[in-house]
Amino acid sequence: GRNGNRARVLRTVYRCYRAEPLKKDPSKLFLKEAFAAHLHTASVRSISTHGKYVATGGADDRICLLDMKDGTQVTDFLHHDGTINAVAFSKDGSHLFAGCSDGSMSAINMARLAVSRTWKNAHKAAVQSISIHPQGTLALTLGADLTLKTWDLITGRTLFTTALRKNTKYGNVVSDVQWSPDGEHFALLGARVVDVMSVETTHSVRTIQCDSKPTVICWLSVEEIAVGLESGALLLLNIHNDEQQEQLPIYETRVKAIASNGAGYIATASSAGDVSLWRLEDDEFSEIATKQTGCRPICLALRSSETTPHTPEVEADTEPAVDEAETETKAMKAAKIATKVARDLARVVVETEDPVEQAVEQRKRKRPNGGKDQSKVRPKQKK
Repeated sequence: GRNGNRARVLRTVYRCYRAEPLKKDPSKLFLKEAFAAHLHTASVRSISTHGKYVATGGADDRICLLDMKDGTQVTDFLHHDGTINAVAFSKDGSHLFAGCSDGSMSAINMARLAVSRTWKNAHKAAVQSISIHPQGTLALTLGADLTLKTWDLITGRTLFTTALRKNTKYGNVVSDVQWSPDGEHFALLGARVVDVMSVETTHSVRTIQCDSKPTVICWLSVEEIAVGLESGALLLLNIHNDEQQEQLPIYETRVKAIASNGAGYIATASSAGDVSLWRLEDDEFSEIATKQTGCRPICLALRSSETTPHTPEVEADTEPAVDEAETETKAMKAAKIATKVARDLARVVVETEDPVEQAVEQRKRKRPNGGKDQSKVRPKQKK
């Protein structure tokens, strides 16, 4: 740094948790840390998963690729000159797309692990979000220039550019865009609004006004959406039915990240460090497990354990055998649910800032010349 000051380097921690039954009570689950790794030298801004791979993009201009089978880093990519705000795998996993703060976008061929194409001027400002259509032929990108672009991934050309700044309902802020699982709709997050658009009609099918700023969003099914709010609430809604909407206060601080595997499991993280796993079945929304990480989560992903060797080996006799004519007890049902979750659900992958290095940096800032005794520095009183 200039003037002899040391540059601040804050590493982030990549943590992987999996849901496992408690030994004393198999009907209950907990999130067990599978492994942790240092990948980036600055904050991680985005994460995406497909099959055995997890990709992360950071403020250190790097894209890291990990193999979840053994938790090792495969490679990293340094072709961007700016923060990687967005990474997204195509549905078939053949390509990984990345969006950068300098307005550029790139496509990485996963078979060759090489950059196959770069769009230097994808947007006039930072690329904030990338969402790949389920068929893999189209992509939506959202820029800090408040434009929404539709891309033909076959030709690599822009099909449409929509100026969102002109639409006052977004409050001059649009933070995310996500395709629905069937590709028939996409959702936009505004300052206080969630807007669901129809591809067929190009009009809004539902606009939801929120009492708190929406921070994150994910599709649960072709008709259901989960929205995390700054107030700490989770909003569950149906895009075609105004009456099917519920707001659940899951945290006291804002919902920082959310992910769904499309099979009824939802992972969320709060800005206070809580990572939670939920189950949505029919109309019942229940908490499976919550863990306080002691860190500040930045983003997370949820993936299946079926392709990893760390899948829990649940023996047949661990699942209660109940005669068809008998009525199952609540304990038996809970044990079955726990076993099913352990089989179905793989890992909650969380990117957080390293609490140890955060503490070191805080001490350095208090002792800029290294001359003060830290023990003599009085901690600030909480208000």
